[in-house]
Amino acid sequence: MVGPVIVLGAYAARSCAVKTHNAFDPTSPAPVREIDEALAEIFEGAEQFEDAVISRLAAAACGRVIDLRLADGLPAHVQSGACAEAMAGGAELIVGGLLPLDGEHHRSGRPDVLVRGEDQADGRPGYHPALIKMHKIHERKKPTRSPRPNASLLLSRFDAPAPEHADEVPGYGFRLSSRDSDLIQLAHYRRMLQDLGWSAPGRPYAGLVGTDDWMGGQDLITWMDLAEPLLRTFSRTGESGWTARSALERYDHEHAFRVDVAKIASQQGKNGSSPRPLVQPIVTDECNRCPWWDHCRSQLADDDVSLRIGKGALDVREIATLRAHGISTVSDLAGVDLDQLFGWYLPEVTHRAGAEERLRQAAHRAKLITTGIEFERITSGPIEVPGAEVEIDFDIETTVDGCIYLWGFRSHRGSSADTDHGRPADGVYHPFAAFDDLDADGERALAVRALSWLRQQAEVNPSIRVYHYSGFEPAALRRLADAHPDEEILSWAVDFAEQYFCDLLPLVKENFFGVNGVGLKPVATGAAGFNWRDDDAGGLNSTRWFVDAVHADSAEQRELARARVLNYNEDDVIATAMVRAWLRGN
Repeated sequence: MVGPVIVLGAYAARSCAVKTHNAFDPTSPAPVREIDEALAEIFEGAEQFEDAVISRLAAAACGRVIDLRLADGLPAHVQSGACAEAMAGGAELIVGGLLPLDGEHHRSGRPDVLVRGEDQADGRPGYHPALIKMHKIHERKKPTRSPRPNASLLLSRFDAPAPEHADEVPGYGFRLSSRDSDLIQLAHYRRMLQDLGWSAPGRPYAGLVGTDDWMGGQDLITWMDLAEPLLRTFSRTGESGWTARSALERYDHEHAFRVDVAKIASQQGKNGSSPRPLVQPIVTDECNRCPWWDHCRSQLADDDVSLRIGKGALDVREIATLRAHGISTVSDLAGVDLDQLFGWYLPEVTHRAGAEERLRQAAHRAKLITTGIEFERITSGPIEVPGAEVEIDFDIETTVDGCIYLWGFRSHRGSSADTDHGRPADGVYHPFAAFDDLDADGERALAVRALSWLRQQAEVNPSIRVYHYSGFEPAALRRLADAHPDEEILSWAVDFAEQYFCDLLPLVKENFFGVNGVGLKPVATGAAGFNWRDDDAGGLNSTRWFVDAVHADSAEQRELARARVLNYNEDDVIATAMVRAWLRGN
C-alpha cells in the first residue's frame, strides 16, 4: 500500500518538528485554529510592510516584473505553471510565484520574490530567492585586525537588485543568533530552484529585506551566501564539540529529519500498530501560537521542565538530552547532582555557548519552583536606590514599527511608599499622546512636547530623579536626538538622562533571582504586590489597542481603546514606583 505523499513547505525545517509529526499523524486531532487578534495584527502589519516594499522594488526595477499574487485564487497547478513560464521568459523580478511541486524531494514553496541573476550555461535564466521580513536583520560589528566571517554585508539597490550588482559594506553583519531561521527558509527555496533547474549559477546567494534603517533611508537587499559556514551546530566529531555549518547544510539535515518524522507519523494507527514517533512534545516559543498546543499539552506532565521553566528556557536538544537520562520534571532537575551530570550532559550540548551556566540557572529555578519561592534575594544588606525630593516614573509606548506615540510620566514628592489598594497614593500622571499615524516629524513634535514638560520640572525642582525599567527609554532618546540633531530639547534630554535617570532593572538583577525572570511585570506582580487593571496588559497587545485607538470604526470604539492604552501606560509607571518602594523595603 502506497503511503501519503510527503511534501513540506519552507517553514517546516525552521520550526518545531512536532508540528510536522502532528500534521501527518492520522491519529492526531484536527488543529484548533483560534483567532489571536494580537498575532493577526502583526501578520496584517507584515503584509502591509511586504506590499510596500514590493511596490518600491517593482517601481525601481529596470526590467520586466511579473506579479503572480493576483493568481492566488487559481488552482495550484495553474499558479506553478505561471511561475515556471515567468522564469522561462526571463522576468527580472517574479513576485509571489508558487514554485512547481517537487514531490521527489518532498518540497513546496512560494518565495516572496525571485530575482534574476546570471544565466545558466545553457542560456536559461537563473534566479535567486528573496524574502521580505518585518524585523531587523543587521547588527553592528566592531572592527577587527584580522578578517572574520559575517563582518560585512553584501547590499544591492532596488534599481539593480541582483547580487552581482551588490557592494560589500563593512561594519555591519547579519544577526545570526536571532535570524538564522530566515536563512533556513531561504535554503529551502534555493534547493527547490536548484532541483527544478532554475537556480542562478555561482555562489548560492539569497536575498533579504528587513526593517533596518541605518542606511539613510535607502532601499537595499541584503545578500547572504547560503554556502558560507556561519551557523554554530552540534558536532560529535568536532574538536570543540561544535562546528560552523552553512545554511544549506543545516537545512538539508533539518529537512531530511522532518521527512523521516512525517513518514513515521503517517504510519501511526495503521494495521493496529504504531511505530515509535521520532519526536515528543517539548515546549518552545512557538507553542503559544500553535494550533496543536492543546494536543501537545495533554502529553506533558504538569511539572515538565520545558513547561515550567519559561525564563532561561532550555532548548529542544538540551531538554531531549536530559530526558534521555531520565530527567524530565522540575523535581528531577532540582534533585540532581549537577557536577556529576555535566560529565555526560555537556558533550551532548556543545551547540550552545554557555551550556553549563544555562543548566545551572535552570536547576536553580527548578529548586525555587519546588519550594514555592518566586524571588530569591542573592545579596544581603540594604539596597541603595537613589532618591530625590521629586521622583518621576517614566515609560513610553511605541507602534509596531517603533514610533513613539505616548510618553507617560508620573510624578510625586519624596520616597513615599504609601499605597491606596496597592497603588502609590500621591502620584500625578502626566501623559503626552498622539493617537494618529505619526510620521517622523509628528513623532519629533510629540517628543518636544513631552520633554519640554520634563525640562520644566527639572528647572523648578533641583532635587529630581527619573526612574525607568530597562534601557529602552534612554535608547529612544538617543535615537531621536541622532535623527533630529537640530532639535535642542532632544540633546538636552540625552544629557539630562545621563545624570538624573535611574534604571531599576540593573538593581533588581544585581540583588534578586526570579523564577520567571526580572522583567517589570513578574517583579511588580510577584514581589511588589501590584496588579495591572487590564487582564491582557502587555506591550504586544498595546500595539493592537493603538491601532484601534486610531482606526476603529466608531468614535466610541476609538475612545475606549485610547483609555485602555492610557490606563496601561499609567499602570506601567505605577508598577515602576511600586518596584522602587519594594527595593527600598529590602
